[in-house]
Amino acid sequence: MKPLILILIIAILTYLFSMFLPWWISGVVAFIVCYFFKPGHFTAFTASLLAVFGVWLIKSYFADSNFDIPMSSILSKILGDMPTSSVFFLTGLIGGIPAGMAGLLGNWTRIFSNQK
Repeated sequence: MKPLILILIIAILTYLFSMFLPWWISGVVAFIVCYFFKPGHFTAFTASLLAVFGVWLIKSYFADSNFDIPMSSILSKILGDMPTSSVFFLTGLIGGIPAGMAGLLGNWTRIFSNQK
């Protein structure tokens, strides 16, 4: 139950802050949430990755549907004629992997700061 709550908190805060702050705020959000909620190593990484992956996937899908010519089809041609759904998947991974590492770093920072 705790990982699901962690995913929801990171996803909601990432979505809210990304409306008016740069893209890398998702890493800061994952770091802070994983620092204070005290998840395990695996949970910190996967919850942060899945939360930001989902937010970026959904935002890229809705942003793509607002264009006259979908940007995903143009990017799929540039990236070697891959399916457009793969472009959305890659977009989610580009945001999710740094956020997962930031969540893991937040967890490690809490552990190392409490060792004194």
